[in-house]
Amino acid sequence: MARILPRLLARIERQPKQAPTVFPFRAQKRKPKSLYRPPLPLPSFHPADHPQSILLSPGSPVTDARDYAYHKMRPPSPAKPPKDAASALPDPPRQMSPVELGWWSNPYLRMLSSPLRLCSVTQRHVPSDLLIRLVGMQLPSDEQPGAKPMAKLVPDGILHPKYANRKVSKGTYVLCWRKAVELLQKGSYKRLSHDLSLYPNLAQHIAHLLRLRVLQEFELLADRMSYDFDRRKRLGIPSPDTILRRLTYEEYGSMRTTGSVPYQNAVAVLVLPPVNKDVGTGQRPEGSMSQLPPEDEHIPPNAPPTSTLLKTSDDFDEDLPDTISPLRIPLYNAASAFPSRSQRAALYSLLMRILKTEEHVRGLHPKTAQPRSPENQKSSHAFLLCSDNKTAKRGDPAAIALALWRLRMYDSEGWANSIPTSDN
Repeated sequence: MARILPRLLARIERQPKQAPTVFPFRAQKRKPKSLYRPPLPLPSFHPADHPQSILLSPGSPVTDARDYAYHKMRPPSPAKPPKDAASALPDPPRQMSPVELGWWSNPYLRMLSSPLRLCSVTQRHVPSDLLIRLVGMQLPSDEQPGAKPMAKLVPDGILHPKYANRKVSKGTYVLCWRKAVELLQKGSYKRLSHDLSLYPNLAQHIAHLLRLRVLQEFELLADRMSYDFDRRKRLGIPSPDTILRRLTYEEYGSMRTTGSVPYQNAVAVLVLPPVNKDVGTGQRPEGSMSQLPPEDEHIPPNAPPTSTLLKTSDDFDEDLPDTISPLRIPLYNAASAFPSRSQRAALYSLLMRILKTEEHVRGLHPKTAQPRSPENQKSSHAFLLCSDNKTAKRGDPAAIALALWRLRMYDSEGWANSIPTSDN
Protein backbone atom coordinates (compact mmCIF):
# COMPACT_ATOMS: atom_id res chain seq x y z
CA MET A 1 0.00 0.00 0.00
CA ALA A 2 2.89 2.39 0.79
CA ARG A 3 4.22 1.94 -2.78
CA ILE A 4 0.87 2.11 -4.54
CA LEU A 5 -0.38 5.39 -3.06
CA PRO A 6 2.46 7.67 -4.35
CA ARG A 7 2.12 6.25 -7.86
CA LEU A 8 -1.65 6.59 -7.74
CA LEU A 9 -1.43 10.23 -6.66
CA ALA A 10 1.10 11.00 -9.41
CA ARG A 11 -1.17 9.33 -11.97
CA ILE A 12 -4.12 11.42 -10.84
CA GLU A 13 -2.11 14.66 -11.07
CA ARG A 14 -1.04 13.88 -14.67
CA GLN A 15 -4.63 13.43 -15.80
CA PRO A 16 -6.26 16.47 -17.45
CA LYS A 17 -8.63 18.35 -15.23
CA GLN A 18 -12.17 17.67 -16.36
CA ALA A 19 -15.53 18.50 -14.96
CA PRO A 20 -16.82 15.74 -12.71
CA THR A 21 -19.32 13.42 -14.30
CA VAL A 22 -22.75 13.87 -12.82
CA PHE A 23 -24.97 10.83 -12.87
CA PRO A 24 -28.65 11.78 -12.56
CA PHE A 25 -30.36 10.08 -9.68
CA ARG A 26 -33.74 8.91 -10.84
CA ALA A 27 -35.75 7.41 -8.06
CA GLN A 28 -38.33 5.13 -9.59
CA LYS A 29 -41.69 5.58 -7.97
CA ARG A 30 -43.23 2.45 -6.60
CA LYS A 31 -46.59 1.88 -8.21
CA PRO A 32 -49.43 1.43 -5.74
CA LYS A 33 -50.42 -2.18 -5.44
CA SER A 34 -53.97 -3.18 -4.74
CA LEU A 35 -54.79 -6.28 -2.70
CA TYR A 36 -58.47 -6.05 -3.56
CA ARG A 37 -60.18 -9.14 -4.96
CA PRO A 38 -63.86 -9.57 -5.74
CA PRO A 39 -65.49 -11.07 -2.65
CA LEU A 40 -66.44 -14.73 -2.80
CA PRO A 41 -70.04 -15.74 -2.05
CA LEU A 42 -70.78 -16.52 1.56
CA PRO A 43 -69.94 -20.17 2.32
CA SER A 44 -72.51 -22.60 3.64
CA PHE A 45 -71.91 -24.45 6.88
CA HIS A 46 -74.97 -26.70 6.57
CA PRO A 47 -74.03 -30.42 6.68
CA ALA A 48 -76.31 -31.22 3.73
CA ASP A 49 -74.21 -29.00 1.45
CA HIS A 50 -71.03 -30.95 2.17
CA PRO A 51 -70.93 -34.63 1.14
CA GLN A 52 -67.66 -34.91 3.07
CA SER A 53 -66.01 -33.07 5.89
CA ILE A 54 -65.95 -29.31 5.46
CA LEU A 55 -62.21 -29.44 6.06
CA LEU A 56 -61.76 -31.62 2.95
CA SER A 57 -64.15 -29.70 0.69
CA PRO A 58 -62.57 -27.52 -2.03
CA GLY A 59 -62.72 -23.84 -1.13
CA SER A 60 -63.27 -24.62 2.52
CA PRO A 61 -63.88 -21.48 4.61
CA VAL A 62 -61.86 -23.12 7.40
CA THR A 63 -58.69 -24.24 5.63
CA ASP A 64 -58.83 -21.55 2.93
CA ALA A 65 -59.93 -18.68 5.16
CA ARG A 66 -57.59 -16.25 3.40
CA ASP A 67 -59.64 -16.51 0.21
CA TYR A 68 -62.61 -15.04 2.07
CA ALA A 69 -60.68 -12.18 3.66
CA TYR A 70 -61.92 -8.72 2.76
CA HIS A 71 -59.44 -6.27 1.23
CA LYS A 72 -60.25 -2.60 0.90
CA MET A 73 -60.07 -0.87 -2.45
CA ARG A 74 -57.46 1.77 -3.15
CA PRO A 75 -58.51 5.30 -2.19
CA PRO A 76 -59.37 7.65 -5.05
CA SER A 77 -57.01 10.42 -6.11
CA PRO A 78 -57.81 14.11 -6.57
CA ALA A 79 -55.99 14.02 -9.93
CA LYS A 80 -57.37 12.29 -12.98
CA PRO A 81 -55.73 8.88 -13.59
CA PRO A 82 -53.70 8.45 -16.79
CA LYS A 83 -55.36 7.08 -19.90
CA ASP A 84 -53.17 3.98 -19.95
CA ALA A 85 -54.35 2.95 -16.47
CA ALA A 86 -55.43 -0.66 -16.41
CA SER A 87 -59.21 -0.44 -16.40
CA ALA A 88 -59.58 -4.22 -16.64
CA LEU A 89 -58.25 -4.70 -13.11
CA PRO A 90 -60.79 -5.33 -10.35
CA ASP A 91 -59.56 -2.17 -8.59
CA PRO A 92 -58.62 0.40 -11.28
CA PRO A 93 -57.44 3.87 -10.22
CA ARG A 94 -60.17 6.46 -10.19
CA GLN A 95 -60.63 10.15 -9.56
CA MET A 96 -62.59 11.54 -6.65
CA SER A 97 -66.19 12.47 -7.23
CA PRO A 98 -67.28 16.11 -6.66
CA VAL A 99 -68.57 15.15 -3.21
CA GLU A 100 -65.29 13.43 -2.30
CA LEU A 101 -63.34 16.43 -3.59
CA GLY A 102 -65.42 18.62 -1.30
CA TRP A 103 -64.48 16.43 1.67
CA TRP A 104 -60.83 16.42 0.61
CA SER A 105 -60.75 20.22 0.30
CA ASN A 106 -62.02 20.67 3.88
CA PRO A 107 -58.97 21.00 6.19
CA TYR A 108 -61.00 20.22 9.32
CA LEU A 109 -62.31 16.93 7.91
CA ARG A 110 -58.75 16.10 6.88
CA MET A 111 -57.53 16.62 10.44
CA LEU A 112 -60.33 14.66 12.07
CA SER A 113 -59.97 11.74 9.63
CA SER A 114 -56.25 11.26 10.33
CA PRO A 115 -55.26 8.06 12.20
CA LEU A 116 -55.79 8.02 15.96
CA ARG A 117 -52.70 7.97 18.16
CA LEU A 118 -52.18 7.98 21.93
CA CYS A 119 -50.92 11.21 23.49
CA SER A 120 -48.19 10.46 26.03
CA VAL A 121 -49.20 13.45 28.21
CA THR A 122 -52.99 13.19 28.32
CA GLN A 123 -53.23 9.42 27.69
CA ARG A 124 -56.04 10.05 25.22
CA HIS A 125 -56.46 8.93 21.63
CA VAL A 126 -56.38 11.97 19.36
CA PRO A 127 -56.18 12.36 15.54
CA SER A 128 -52.52 12.42 14.55
CA ASP A 129 -52.84 15.80 12.79
CA LEU A 130 -53.50 17.31 16.23
CA LEU A 131 -50.31 15.75 17.64
CA ILE A 132 -46.55 16.10 17.34
CA ARG A 133 -44.56 12.93 16.67
CA LEU A 134 -41.34 12.47 18.68
CA VAL A 135 -38.74 9.74 18.23
CA GLY A 136 -35.54 8.76 20.01
CA MET A 137 -32.28 9.16 18.11
CA GLN A 138 -28.64 8.66 19.04
CA LEU A 139 -26.59 11.80 18.55
CA PRO A 140 -22.77 11.97 18.71
CA SER A 141 -21.36 13.45 21.88
CA ASP A 142 -19.49 16.75 21.61
CA GLU A 143 -17.70 16.44 24.94
CA GLN A 144 -15.36 13.52 24.26
CA PRO A 145 -14.56 11.83 20.92
CA GLY A 146 -14.94 8.32 22.30
CA ALA A 147 -17.87 8.98 24.59
CA LYS A 148 -21.11 7.06 24.39
CA PRO A 149 -23.63 8.59 21.96
CA MET A 150 -26.44 10.56 23.57
CA ALA A 151 -30.04 9.48 23.05
CA LYS A 152 -32.29 12.50 22.51
CA LEU A 153 -36.00 12.89 21.83
CA VAL A 154 -36.37 14.79 18.54
CA PRO A 155 -39.41 15.76 16.41
CA ASP A 156 -40.08 13.65 13.35
CA GLY A 157 -42.67 13.66 10.59
CA ILE A 158 -43.48 17.38 10.81
CA LEU A 159 -42.00 18.35 7.45
CA HIS A 160 -43.52 17.30 4.14
CA PRO A 161 -42.43 13.82 2.95
CA LYS A 162 -41.04 15.36 -0.25
CA TYR A 163 -38.43 17.26 1.78
CA ALA A 164 -37.70 14.88 4.69
CA ASN A 165 -38.71 11.28 5.32
CA ARG A 166 -39.42 9.83 8.72
CA LYS A 167 -36.25 8.82 10.53
CA VAL A 168 -37.54 6.17 12.95
CA SER A 169 -40.57 3.91 12.66
CA LYS A 170 -41.41 3.81 16.37
CA GLY A 171 -42.16 6.96 18.32
CA THR A 172 -44.44 8.72 20.76
CA TYR A 173 -46.98 11.50 20.35
CA VAL A 174 -47.81 14.65 22.27
CA LEU A 175 -50.44 17.35 21.75
CA CYS A 176 -49.56 20.04 19.22
CA TRP A 177 -49.25 22.54 22.03
CA ARG A 178 -46.16 24.22 23.45
CA LYS A 179 -47.35 23.69 27.04
CA ALA A 180 -47.81 19.97 26.42
CA VAL A 181 -44.27 19.71 25.05
CA GLU A 182 -42.95 21.47 28.14
CA LEU A 183 -44.73 18.90 30.35
CA LEU A 184 -42.54 16.18 28.83
CA GLN A 185 -39.94 17.16 31.41
CA LYS A 186 -41.82 14.91 33.84
CA GLY A 187 -40.49 11.90 31.98
CA SER A 188 -43.52 10.34 30.28
CA TYR A 189 -41.32 9.71 27.23
CA LYS A 190 -39.20 7.25 29.26
CA ARG A 191 -41.52 4.47 28.09
CA LEU A 192 -39.58 4.38 24.83
CA SER A 193 -36.16 4.10 26.44
CA HIS A 194 -34.66 4.90 29.84
CA ASP A 195 -31.62 6.45 28.13
CA LEU A 196 -33.65 9.18 26.41
CA SER A 197 -33.33 12.80 27.43
CA LEU A 198 -34.62 16.16 26.21
CA TYR A 199 -32.52 18.94 24.77
CA PRO A 200 -33.29 22.48 25.98
CA ASN A 201 -34.49 23.95 22.67
CA LEU A 202 -37.02 21.24 21.80
CA ALA A 203 -40.06 23.56 21.93
CA GLN A 204 -38.38 26.18 19.74
CA HIS A 205 -37.25 23.52 17.27
CA ILE A 206 -40.79 22.17 16.87
CA ALA A 207 -42.12 25.69 16.27
CA HIS A 208 -39.49 26.25 13.57
CA LEU A 209 -40.42 22.99 11.80
CA LEU A 210 -44.12 23.87 11.90
CA ARG A 211 -43.39 27.21 10.25
CA LEU A 212 -41.18 25.51 7.70
CA ARG A 213 -44.00 23.08 6.87
CA VAL A 214 -46.22 26.05 5.95
CA LEU A 215 -43.55 27.33 3.55
CA GLN A 216 -43.18 23.88 2.01
CA GLU A 217 -46.92 23.57 1.42
CA PHE A 218 -46.98 26.98 -0.28
CA GLU A 219 -44.06 25.96 -2.49
CA LEU A 220 -45.79 22.71 -3.48
CA LEU A 221 -48.96 24.63 -4.28
CA ALA A 222 -46.99 27.06 -6.45
CA ASP A 223 -45.38 24.18 -8.37
CA ARG A 224 -48.71 22.41 -8.84
CA MET A 225 -50.47 25.56 -10.06
CA SER A 226 -47.64 26.32 -12.49
CA TYR A 227 -47.97 22.83 -13.97
CA ASP A 228 -51.76 23.19 -14.12
CA PHE A 229 -51.41 26.51 -15.97
CA ASP A 230 -49.17 24.94 -18.63
CA ARG A 231 -51.69 22.15 -19.11
CA ARG A 232 -54.64 24.55 -19.39
CA LYS A 233 -52.73 26.73 -21.83
CA ARG A 234 -51.92 23.73 -24.01
CA LEU A 235 -55.46 22.31 -23.97
CA GLY A 236 -57.36 25.60 -23.88
CA ILE A 237 -59.28 24.78 -20.71
CA PRO A 238 -61.25 27.70 -19.19
CA SER A 239 -59.90 29.38 -16.09
CA PRO A 240 -61.27 27.89 -12.84
CA ASP A 241 -62.00 29.48 -9.51
CA THR A 242 -59.23 31.41 -7.78
CA ILE A 243 -57.21 29.77 -5.01
CA LEU A 244 -55.32 32.81 -3.70
CA ARG A 245 -55.98 36.49 -4.20
CA ARG A 246 -55.32 39.79 -2.52
CA LEU A 247 -58.11 41.56 -0.72
CA THR A 248 -58.72 45.20 -1.50
CA TYR A 249 -58.48 47.84 1.20
CA GLU A 250 -62.26 48.12 1.17
CA GLU A 251 -62.75 44.36 1.58
CA TYR A 252 -60.13 44.09 4.31
CA GLY A 253 -61.52 47.11 6.16
CA SER A 254 -65.05 45.73 6.02
CA MET A 255 -63.76 42.38 7.27
CA ARG A 256 -62.08 43.97 10.28
CA THR A 257 -65.11 46.14 11.03
CA THR A 258 -67.75 43.42 10.84
CA GLY A 259 -65.53 40.56 12.04
CA SER A 260 -66.87 38.24 9.33
CA VAL A 261 -65.60 36.78 6.06
CA PRO A 262 -68.23 36.99 3.28
CA TYR A 263 -66.76 34.18 1.17
CA GLN A 264 -68.16 30.66 1.19
CA ASN A 265 -65.00 28.78 0.19
CA ALA A 266 -62.55 30.79 2.34
CA VAL A 267 -60.33 28.73 4.66
CA ALA A 268 -57.76 31.31 5.84
CA VAL A 269 -56.77 34.97 5.62
CA LEU A 270 -53.06 35.81 5.87
CA VAL A 271 -51.85 39.35 6.56
CA LEU A 272 -48.28 39.70 5.27
CA PRO A 273 -46.74 43.04 4.29
CA PRO A 274 -43.38 42.98 2.48
CA VAL A 275 -40.35 42.78 4.75
CA ASN A 276 -38.73 46.16 5.38
CA LYS A 277 -35.24 46.90 4.15
CA ASP A 278 -32.30 46.60 6.49
CA VAL A 279 -31.20 49.92 7.97
CA GLY A 280 -27.50 49.20 7.52
CA THR A 281 -27.39 47.55 4.09
CA GLY A 282 -30.52 49.04 2.54
CA GLN A 283 -31.45 45.61 1.14
CA ARG A 284 -34.35 43.34 1.87
CA PRO A 285 -33.46 39.99 3.48
CA GLU A 286 -33.28 36.95 1.25
CA GLY A 287 -35.84 34.22 1.73
CA SER A 288 -34.70 31.11 3.57
CA MET A 289 -36.32 27.68 3.87
CA SER A 290 -33.43 26.08 5.73
CA GLN A 291 -34.14 23.35 8.25
CA LEU A 292 -31.61 24.92 10.61
CA PRO A 293 -33.18 27.27 13.19
CA PRO A 294 -33.02 30.91 12.01
CA GLU A 295 -30.95 33.47 13.87
CA ASP A 296 -32.99 36.54 12.95
CA GLU A 297 -36.15 35.86 14.94
CA HIS A 298 -37.59 38.93 16.61
CA ILE A 299 -41.00 39.25 18.26
CA PRO A 300 -42.00 42.84 19.13
CA PRO A 301 -43.29 43.41 22.67
CA ASN A 302 -46.83 44.41 21.57
CA ALA A 303 -47.17 41.84 18.80
CA PRO A 304 -50.72 40.81 17.80
CA PRO A 305 -51.81 37.21 18.38
CA THR A 306 -50.87 34.57 15.86
CA SER A 307 -54.44 34.32 14.62
CA THR A 308 -57.93 35.67 15.16
CA LEU A 309 -61.11 33.78 14.36
CA LEU A 310 -63.66 35.55 12.16
CA LYS A 311 -67.28 34.66 11.57
CA THR A 312 -68.65 33.52 8.23
CA SER A 313 -71.33 35.32 6.30
CA ASP A 314 -73.85 32.53 6.93
CA ASP A 315 -75.69 33.10 10.18
CA PHE A 316 -75.59 30.15 12.55
CA ASP A 317 -79.00 28.81 13.51
CA GLU A 318 -79.50 29.49 17.20
CA ASP A 319 -82.09 26.70 17.47
CA LEU A 320 -79.44 24.06 16.80
CA PRO A 321 -77.66 22.48 19.78
CA ASP A 322 -74.21 23.75 20.70
CA THR A 323 -72.61 20.33 20.17
CA ILE A 324 -70.91 21.59 17.01
CA SER A 325 -69.41 25.06 17.13
CA PRO A 326 -70.14 27.43 14.22
CA LEU A 327 -67.61 27.74 11.43
CA ARG A 328 -64.84 30.28 11.96
CA ILE A 329 -62.22 31.51 9.50
CA PRO A 330 -58.74 32.17 10.98
CA LEU A 331 -56.94 35.41 10.18
CA TYR A 332 -53.18 34.94 10.61
CA ASN A 333 -50.74 37.74 11.41
CA ALA A 334 -47.50 36.80 9.68
CA ALA A 335 -45.41 39.10 11.89
CA SER A 336 -46.32 36.97 14.93
CA ALA A 337 -46.62 33.59 13.23
CA PHE A 338 -43.24 33.97 11.46
CA PRO A 339 -40.89 36.04 13.66
CA SER A 340 -37.95 35.35 11.33
CA ARG A 341 -37.44 38.00 8.64
CA SER A 342 -35.91 35.50 6.23
CA GLN A 343 -38.89 33.16 6.55
CA ARG A 344 -41.34 36.02 5.99
CA ALA A 345 -39.36 37.03 2.91
CA ALA A 346 -39.57 33.45 1.58
CA LEU A 347 -43.30 33.33 2.29
CA TYR A 348 -43.89 36.66 0.56
CA SER A 349 -42.01 35.54 -2.56
CA LEU A 350 -44.06 32.33 -2.69
CA LEU A 351 -47.30 34.30 -2.42
CA MET A 352 -46.18 36.60 -5.23
CA ARG A 353 -45.35 33.56 -7.35
CA ILE A 354 -48.83 32.10 -6.82
CA LEU A 355 -50.48 35.44 -7.61
CA LYS A 356 -48.43 35.65 -10.81
CA THR A 357 -49.72 32.23 -11.85
CA GLU A 358 -53.28 33.30 -11.09
CA GLU A 359 -52.75 36.35 -13.29
CA HIS A 360 -51.49 34.15 -16.14
CA VAL A 361 -54.52 31.87 -15.80
CA ARG A 362 -56.88 34.83 -16.03
CA GLY A 363 -54.95 36.01 -19.09
CA LEU A 364 -55.95 32.87 -20.99
CA HIS A 365 -59.49 34.27 -21.21
CA PRO A 366 -59.15 38.07 -20.95
CA LYS A 367 -62.22 40.13 -20.23
CA THR A 368 -63.03 43.67 -21.21
CA ALA A 369 -60.70 46.27 -19.82
CA GLN A 370 -61.84 47.70 -16.52
CA PRO A 371 -61.39 51.36 -15.55
CA ARG A 372 -58.71 52.22 -13.07
CA SER A 373 -59.86 51.35 -9.58
CA PRO A 374 -60.11 54.04 -6.90
CA GLU A 375 -57.87 54.17 -3.85
CA ASN A 376 -60.07 51.91 -1.69
CA GLN A 377 -60.12 49.25 -4.43
CA LYS A 378 -56.36 48.80 -4.48
CA SER A 379 -54.80 45.62 -3.15
CA SER A 380 -53.96 45.39 0.53
CA HIS A 381 -51.49 43.16 2.38
CA ALA A 382 -54.21 40.61 3.21
CA PHE A 383 -54.30 37.38 1.20
CA LEU A 384 -57.44 35.24 0.95
CA LEU A 385 -56.95 31.45 0.63
CA CYS A 386 -59.90 29.50 -0.82
CA SER A 387 -60.52 25.76 -1.00
CA ASP A 388 -63.45 23.76 -2.39
CA ASN A 389 -64.13 20.88 -4.77
CA LYS A 390 -63.22 23.07 -7.78
CA THR A 391 -59.90 24.41 -6.51
CA ALA A 392 -58.83 20.92 -5.38
CA LYS A 393 -58.20 19.98 -9.03
CA ARG A 394 -55.55 22.71 -9.37
CA GLY A 395 -53.72 22.19 -6.08
CA ASP A 396 -54.10 21.41 -2.41
CA PRO A 397 -54.82 24.65 -0.52
CA ALA A 398 -56.42 22.62 2.27
CA ALA A 399 -52.95 21.32 3.19
CA ILE A 400 -51.81 24.93 3.69
CA ALA A 401 -54.80 25.66 5.90
CA LEU A 402 -54.04 22.51 7.89
CA ALA A 403 -50.37 23.49 8.35
CA LEU A 404 -51.37 26.99 9.46
CA TRP A 405 -53.90 25.56 11.91
CA ARG A 406 -51.24 23.29 13.45
CA LEU A 407 -49.02 26.34 13.93
CA ARG A 408 -51.96 28.13 15.54
CA MET A 409 -52.58 25.22 17.93
CA TYR A 410 -48.92 25.09 18.90
CA ASP A 411 -48.98 28.78 19.85
CA SER A 412 -51.60 27.96 22.53
CA GLU A 413 -54.55 29.13 20.43
CA GLY A 414 -57.47 26.74 20.15
CA TRP A 415 -56.80 24.79 23.37
CA ALA A 416 -58.20 25.19 26.85
CA ASN A 417 -56.10 26.76 29.59
CA SER A 418 -55.57 23.39 31.30
CA ILE A 419 -54.32 20.20 29.70
CA PRO A 420 -56.90 17.38 29.93
CA THR A 421 -55.80 14.07 31.35
CA SER A 422 -57.27 10.60 31.40
CA ASP A 423 -58.82 11.31 34.83
CA ASN A 424 -61.00 14.27 33.76
